[in-house]
Amino acid sequence: MHRKFVLYLVLFFLPVSTCFAQLIQSQGYGIGGDNGVVLAGGSGAAQNTNVAVVGQNQQSNNPYSPVKLMQSENAMLVQSANAVGLDGAFGVGQVANVLGGQLQAASGRQTMQDQFLNGNFDQAVAGNGGIGAAVGIQSFVGLDAQLIVSLYGASANVNCLGLSQVDTVGGGPG
Repeated sequence: MHRKFVLYLVLFFLPVSTCFAQLIQSQGYGIGGDNGVVLAGGSGAAQNTNVAVVGQNQQSNNPYSPVKLMQSENAMLVQSANAVGLDGAFGVGQVANVLGGQLQAASGRQTMQDQFLNGNFDQAVAGNGGIGAAVGIQSFVGLDAQLIVSLYGASANVNCLGLSQVDTVGGGPG
């Protein structure tokens, strides 16, 4: 009889104790891209392209609490290096680094959201003699979104970053 009573108490208080549990979720990504072309002497053309895509989504909820957490990260990096020439040297070198992340937590009336999205581009184009051109294009677009919904209200956090870089060099008979 005593064991049954303890079991009933546990089953009764289990949903009540989980109502106060914390919901925590985090996600992040890093993109590093190196790209380039070199065209030296003779005649011809060269092209190299990198594309990186991020798409991640999370949802959390406690079945004993009316709190729901949702977050999403979507991003795209594109790098394009192009060279064309005759009797010269033309080239493009590219480096891109992007880092994004988010964290959110909820417990009762307390909520917390944090995001970061950073990007860094480095690019060089060169031309030496001859007839031709070199073109380097890098572009990044990222969007992070968070939402917490509860009986006490809603909290949203959105972070967006767009970067682009274009460099060109050309040469002809002098």
